[in-house]
Amino acid sequence: MLRLLGVLLAISLTGCLAPKELEEEWKFFETVVVDNVEVSRQYFEVDGDRLFYAAAGDKTKPALIIIHGTPGNWHQYARYMLNKQLRERFYVIVVDRPGWGSSVAGDTREIISYERHAKIFAAFSLELKKHNNQQPVVLLGHSLGSSIAPRVAMDYPGSVDGLLLLAGTLSPKLSGLRWYNQVARLPGIGFIIGGKLTKSNLEILALRSEMKLMESRWSTLDLPIIVVQGLKDVNVYPANADFAEENLAPESTDVIRLEKEGHLFPLTKRQEVVSWSLCLLDRIDGKVSSCHHDKPASTVARQ
Repeated sequence: MLRLLGVLLAISLTGCLAPKELEEEWKFFETVVVDNVEVSRQYFEVDGDRLFYAAAGDKTKPALIIIHGTPGNWHQYARYMLNKQLRERFYVIVVDRPGWGSSVAGDTREIISYERHAKIFAAFSLELKKHNNQQPVVLLGHSLGSSIAPRVAMDYPGSVDGLLLLAGTLSPKLSGLRWYNQVARLPGIGFIIGGKLTKSNLEILALRSEMKLMESRWSTLDLPIIVVQGLKDVNVYPANADFAEENLAPESTDVIRLEKEGHLFPLTKRQEVVSWSLCLLDRIDGKVSSCHHDKPASTVARQ
């Protein structure tokens, strides 16, 4: 019974990632990414925190930083680094969030606050700007990465120039715990599900308090934002799209709902993610006013 419970918890806590999708991503990583000379692996350090990142493309171009959810690592999004369309306009970077993969948050691998995440990513972004002649930096977050990315712009205005938020919790009222989060916090369960899933659950348990700290600050964001939410998502409440429309400036925000998609569309709808990323850069450059297919994407003069 305990073994069965452990299996059910593992499936739920990992976002019900299908074996086929895992297998495809891992196969691509092993066969295309591991020995690819176009992919560099580097570290960025700030105040004792060590951020691991992989990157591909021209460092002098605008940067796209992809931030994974929980649990996770850079492997899941490595394919984006080799996308020709993205690399024509971006220096594409995929990170291990502090405390995950090869990144280390000071002297611990435990979870850290969004405030500390923001300090690390803002410093990283500003360092990138030193080498790309102050060209834009865009944060692309998926799942918990989408909850963290806005905090960077809130705490350090000007450090990043655009946000692409995919399947992320934005509202504290929509960050309620699921049954498996409650079970996973019980004594002895951590031994069954292992350290990574236990740590992932701790991040989910902290989600509501982190979102409460950000709740009154959404209106302060002054940069182009695209929010994308699958309406069949069983891990993040789809009503977070409504929250975005109600709390973000409409003139700088596109909210896109995907009727038939769940939580993992960044792994299955890559071309759409590429298109949103490029359109967001166009918005930053003043070339278009919207990236939403339901809005008129009128061309405006570059300032």
